[in-house]
Amino acid sequence: MGAPTLLVSLTRTNAYRDIGAAVAAAPHGAVIVVEPGRYDGQIVVRAKAVTIQAAVPGGPPVVVESGTAAPAVYCEDAQVVLQGLMLRTWSADSPATVSALRAALTVESCVITGQAFNAVLCERSTAQLRMCDVSGMRRGVAFVDGSGVVENCRLWDLDEYAVLTKRDSRPTVRHCHVRDVDRGFEAFEGGGGTVEDCHFTGVRVGAVTAGGRSRPTVRRCRVSGGRGSGLVFSGSAGGLVEDCELTDLEGCGIEVSGGAEPDIRRCRIEGVGRNGIHVSAARGTFSDCDVTASRLPAIAVVDGAAPVVRGGVLRGSREDALLVRAAAGRYTGLRIEDPGRYGVIVQGGDPTFVDLTTSGGEAGVVLDGTVAADVRIDGATIQGATSSGIAAGGPGRLTGTRIRVENVPVGLVGIDTISITLTDAVFSGGTVGVAGAGQAGLHLTGSTVTGTAGSGVLLREQSRLTLRTSTLRACGGDGVQVETDAPVLVDQCEFVDVTGEPVRGADRPQVSVTVPEQPAGGADAAPDDRARSDDTTAPAGRATSTGVDVDAVLKELDGMIGLAAVKRDVRTLVQLIRVGEQRRRANLPVLPVSRHLVFAGSPGTGKTTVARIYGRLLAQLGVLAKGQVVEVARVDLVGEYLGSTSLKTAAAFERALGGVLFIDEAYALARTFGTNSDFGLEAIDTLVKLMEDHRDETVVIVAGYPDEMVRFLDTNPGLASRFTKSIEFVDYAPDELLAIISALAGQHGYDLTGPAVDALLDRLAQAVHNPVFGNGRGARKLFNAMIECQAERLADVPAPSAEQLRTLLPEDIPAADD
Repeated sequence: MGAPTLLVSLTRTNAYRDIGAAVAAAPHGAVIVVEPGRYDGQIVVRAKAVTIQAAVPGGPPVVVESGTAAPAVYCEDAQVVLQGLMLRTWSADSPATVSALRAALTVESCVITGQAFNAVLCERSTAQLRMCDVSGMRRGVAFVDGSGVVENCRLWDLDEYAVLTKRDSRPTVRHCHVRDVDRGFEAFEGGGGTVEDCHFTGVRVGAVTAGGRSRPTVRRCRVSGGRGSGLVFSGSAGGLVEDCELTDLEGCGIEVSGGAEPDIRRCRIEGVGRNGIHVSAARGTFSDCDVTASRLPAIAVVDGAAPVVRGGVLRGSREDALLVRAAAGRYTGLRIEDPGRYGVIVQGGDPTFVDLTTSGGEAGVVLDGTVAADVRIDGATIQGATSSGIAAGGPGRLTGTRIRVENVPVGLVGIDTISITLTDAVFSGGTVGVAGAGQAGLHLTGSTVTGTAGSGVLLREQSRLTLRTSTLRACGGDGVQVETDAPVLVDQCEFVDVTGEPVRGADRPQVSVTVPEQPAGGADAAPDDRARSDDTTAPAGRATSTGVDVDAVLKELDGMIGLAAVKRDVRTLVQLIRVGEQRRRANLPVLPVSRHLVFAGSPGTGKTTVARIYGRLLAQLGVLAKGQVVEVARVDLVGEYLGSTSLKTAAAFERALGGVLFIDEAYALARTFGTNSDFGLEAIDTLVKLMEDHRDETVVIVAGYPDEMVRFLDTNPGLASRFTKSIEFVDYAPDELLAIISALAGQHGYDLTGPAVDALLDRLAQAVHNPVFGNGRGARKLFNAMIECQAERLADVPAPSAEQLRTLLPEDIPAADD
């Protein structure tokens, strides 16, 4: 049997005239159908299930309104469905137009308006609002210890919030348009919930605001226009924000204050009137967030804040890109482009920057000295600033390593009483590499100043310098120009092609210069003899094996797609070798570094390419004389008869002298293959002896599947002791394989359409599960197959245009089984 139906009409004689009377008479589960008209009075539903719906959906309105302080609809311990109604309450003293207490409420395709405090008040209830229009009231939908869904609704022209979640409420708001409100979604007193795929416009305070232990989740929302900010977290609030877009706001994109600690990921902020991200006395994590064209600093971290910032681009801010004032935090992988003034400005605090990149602006990093700061930089590249790369003053301290400053008038400036300690820094181009003034203390170790128009290092007033095991090259002025009476120590440094004096002012009382040991015959050798010695006898790290060249090779490694762990391991090996040479020059003990490596990974993961780069790096560092890579496999080392294996192995090793012997699928040497089952082991024994006899002349890399390589090292005790370092090459992810194919397309003059990219990503997502796909090798093979498919597709086109010849379409991707 169907649900009992009651009719409400203002004209029919056999119908109820009043909705409330119909509800009172309705049995449990009844459907009340209401014809168009205006119905006064309150509807009260208690302890029953009832549906109230308009008789003509989308037709003339069914208006239900209350002129008193009572809600137009009140539900208690009931299950109520409202469909197609216009609901109004005209008393400003009314708590809500629709009120639910311990109820299950569904409101569909309704218009809710009036003067009540709330459009819908859901207390200890579940409310579902779909395709509703809420407007012209103080507040929208309030959940107090409640839950539910607000979906595909329009909430606008509200004095305060559009949706409120309080205490233990966890509603979901999705696909809604919210405009002209103070706060779009407000969570406080522990309230949570999810906001996703919503659009907020004209907000006056914040599109999403969270405070007081609340933990909302916000995904894929857009906030545009309005006097307020996009996302506001305060108190002890947290929560997760992902993939949101915040544009054209007069306030901030994201505000975090008072102990809040949200997790913000992949947000795009553009054209805001204040800061893109403002963090005050709070923490939080910000991952891969981009800020473009903010009027105030793109990110401002102040008053004891300590956020974690990972990745992201700060582009075109009108002032500084990143301001840290009396605050801390860790900033990793941040890229700054074309700031209006400084890339980073620190006004007190102790922030840490890792792998920072800045380009343009007046300066890259500035410690302005207003308050003492303790700043750490672990990796930075600063390019194209119009004034200085790093400028630091005040009573604070700056410590850094792996810093590169390129094409900046003054690479490093220290003033006042700042203490600057840098290791492995490179300053190239510009007018002066390093400058000191006031009572600044500069301490540089293992660093390089190259290609300056003036002096490499300039010291004025009472600035101090300690320069150890560093290189000054191609300076248009002096290597070190001393105009200070404070202590200056230049220890074990090299000066190459310096136009002026290596150290001008070396005769000053507090200047000490100690020169590095000369190689054999160095003092008496003719210049041409010294130049030719680079190919054969140059020790690791001497000036002729430039750090700049090493960095150029490392940039080539960095340019490879994926392989993050591999790049990190290779850089660590390079740094160990560099530091070892610096310790040798300082007459300190040098621990041996095993240069022989195991490359463990599947085919096509870049092992051979990285081996070639590694060989060139060792040559640039002076570890190897040539750095060539000789690639061999079992067939190149194992003979067919007794005694021939040792001869073939020795011949291959001899070709690799001064470079790298790369043995691919080395585990095959330990396998048994019929009558010559022991010849592979003979090759291993010969290899171990040759590695010992030529330990300083040749590096050996063995490569293969990880598990197989473990068993390979167990076949001979000498292998495990010589191959102590293993680098793992993980399989490429689908997006990395797509990047490889995109790069190949660009190199060969092809364009991938958007649909082709999507289809290709789907194809690669399937391919990575095929053990024979081949990683990067498979990606190249797939690209070649696409070129062949395109050629077949264009075969019947009489005169294809240039665009047709360039464009690769989804149909050019061969099937998975082709």
